[in-house]
Amino acid sequence: MQKQPSAPPESKVRNYLKMLKVYGLIALGIVLLFTGGGFVTGGVPGLLNGLNLGLIVSAVGLPFLGIVVSITYWSEFAGRWGEEKYKEQLEGKPDDKNNQDW
Repeated sequence: MQKQPSAPPESKVRNYLKMLKVYGLIALGIVLLFTGGGFVTGGVPGLLNGLNLGLIVSAVGLPFLGIVVSITYWSEFAGRWGEEKYKEQLEGKPDDKNNQDW
């Protein structure tokens, strides 16, 4: 069974930064959407209320998106670590195999 080579760490960091950029763009979009809607419906006071509501929604709702991003980033590591521990339980540690006299 051959293992596929994993991506280099630089590309993983770039992917993570791309996901964080998308996270920021979504937050900006939410704030602009609420601000625009508030301005259309209530003028300047509605604009300020929409800005506040957009910031609140971004601060409360988007950390869940951050959790999903982190899970996506770290799941590959957790999968490899779990596979290694599973093999240790089934086959034993590689150091133990070298010390056996057959």
